[in-house]
Amino acid sequence: MIVQEEWVSINTTPDVVERYLTSPELMNQWRSPQVVLEPIQGELMTPGSIHKMRLKPLGLAGADYTVVERDSGRILMKIEGLWEGSELWRWFADGNRTVVQNRVEYEVPNPGLRVFVVGIGRLLASLDMRIQLERLRQAIEGPPPSMAALFGGTTSTVPRSQRIDIET
Repeated sequence: MIVQEEWVSINTTPDVVERYLTSPELMNQWRSPQVVLEPIQGELMTPGSIHKMRLKPLGLAGADYTVVERDSGRILMKIEGLWEGSELWRWFADGNRTVVQNRVEYEVPNPGLRVFVVGIGRLLASLDMRIQLERLRQAIEGPPPSMAALFGGTTSTVPRSQRIDIET
C-alpha cells in the first residue's frame, strides 16, 4: 500500500476551508493544473457522488472517486481505476487557524504502471500534493507579502542588476 500525506495550516475558519474543498468554482483556484475532474454522478463532493480524476501526465488516464463519507470536517472517497484505494480530506480548527490534511492510500494493480508510480510517480505526486495545499492556502489567505512589505519598506525602484564602476 502506498500512503501519501500532506498537511497545511491556514489562517481561516473550518467553514471557509470546507467551501474551498467542495465548491467547483473555488476548487479551480487551487487544484493542480495536472488534474482534470469530470463529474459522473451527483454534485461534486456530496455523499454518493462520483467523479473521474484524470491526470494529464498519464495521458488523461485516471480513476473514479466516489464520496463514501462526508461530514463537517471530513470527506472520504473510494478510488477505483488505474489506482485503487482511498483519499481523505480532513480539516479542523487549531486556534484561529484551520489545519487541513490530505491523505491518499492506494495500490496500483497494473505492474507496468506500478513500476512508474513506485519510482518517480510517487515523488511527483507528493510534490504536487504539497503545491496543491500551498495553492489552497494562498487562495484563501492571499499571496504571501513581498519581502519589502515584511520589513516595512516599499518596493525598490532600483534595477535588479546594475553595473557599478569602482575606481582604484
